[in-house]
Order: sequence, then structure tokens, then C-alpha cells
Amino acid sequence: MKKFIYMTLAVLVLSCSGSKSTTAKQPSKKMLKGTWEVTNIKFVGDKGLYKAFLFDLADSSCFKGGEWIFIPNNGSGKFSTSANSSICDTYTNSIHWSFLETGDGYTQFQFKYVGDDVKAKNVKSGYSGTIQEISDNMMILKVPSEYEGNEFDVIMTFNKTSDNIKL
Repeated sequence: MKKFIYMTLAVLVLSCSGSKSTTAKQPSKKMLKGTWEVTNIKFVGDKGLYKAFLFDLADSSCFKGGEWIFIPNNGSGKFSTSANSSICDTYTNSIHWSFLETGDGYTQFQFKYVGDDVKAKNVKSGYSGTIQEISDNMMILKVPSEYEGNEFDVIMTFNKTSDNIKL
């Protein structure tokens, strides 16, 4: 009888222990609340020279040092590129963003450009990337790209700089 009780307790303990979930696959919109900086950009693909023009806006290098602001309750936000070299101009764009569960265990971060007179529902196309890793202070986003017919991924690392939101 004692063995039965111990085995039952062991099964209960094991079945009730919390399962570890990876935040890379189950992000919450609240995790992005605040101001973020793009701290690193790297390329993943076959060996070679890569050039990426991201989000139909600017060279990928112009995004390093850029600021992104996310408001989770309504999916609004904005981002600015950085004029960190002679090829970069500073751009600031209002966005509407969301998450999309893809069914493969990963989540897509997607956004559309919006403005004072442009509503997200009227914008037919947007941009997306796969969230590779996310926590309350860091996000790694994989953005597919192409240069001279060669496909590769741009890996953008975001670090939270503040919980404050100022659009």
C-alpha cells in the first residue's frame, strides 16, 4: 500500500510541475511595451557579400542604433533609423504592429506603415520577421532578405532602453 501511495504522489508531483515554455515561441505583446534600440545586425546565409535594403526604406546598417517604440494595448508604435554613416538618413515612421502565430511553433512580428490619415486596415501590405528569441529586455528578429538573387536572413537584435512610451 505504501508503494502505491508513493507512486501516486510521484505521478502527481511530476504531472503538476510547471512546464518550461520558451518565450521565443510564446511572446506576449506586453513584453514589447516601451522603447527599444537595435544594437546589432548580422547576416546569415551562404558565404558572400550581403547588402540588405530593409522594409523598403534604408540600408540595414541605418537601422543599427535606431529606436523602436511599441504600445501593446493598441498595437501602435514608431521607429527611427540612425544617421550613423554617410549613406544613412534619419527616418521616423509610425507603424501598426502585431504578432502572428505561424503554426510552426514560432511567432511572426509584423507591421505596416501608418500615418495621421492612413489607417492600418487600409494598408494592403506590410513587413514581417520571425521572432527567434524574446524576453522582457531583448528580442532577436530574423528578417528574410535577398541581394542579387541570393536569399539570406538579416538578424536584428533589439534591447529595451526604457519602459516609457513617447510617440
